Amino acid sequence: MNNATLDALSGMEIALKEVTSGNKQDNEFTVYEFIERAEENGQMMSYDTTDKRLRRMAERKVLKFRMVPVSGHSTRVYSAY
Repeated sequence: MNNATLDALSGMEIALKEVTSGNKQDNEFTVYEFIERAEENGQMMSYDTTDKRLRRMAERKVLKFRMVPVSGHSTRVYSAY
C-alpha cells in the first residue's frame, strides 16, 4: 500500500478507537472530576461555571471531548489533544 493509504487507514483506526471505546480512559476527566481536583487545590467552582469553561476550551481546541456512558448517563469526558 502507498503512504496515503496507510495514513488514511491509521487515521481511520484512531477514529474508530475513539468512537468505539465506550469507557472513560485514564487520560480523560469529567466536569465533576475537574471540580474535585480544583477543590483539592483550594478553588471552589460551580458545576455550571466549570461546564461552560471546559466547553469553551473545547471550542478553542485546547481540549477535546467525547460522549461516553457514565453511571447510565451520556457524559462528556475531556482530554488534551
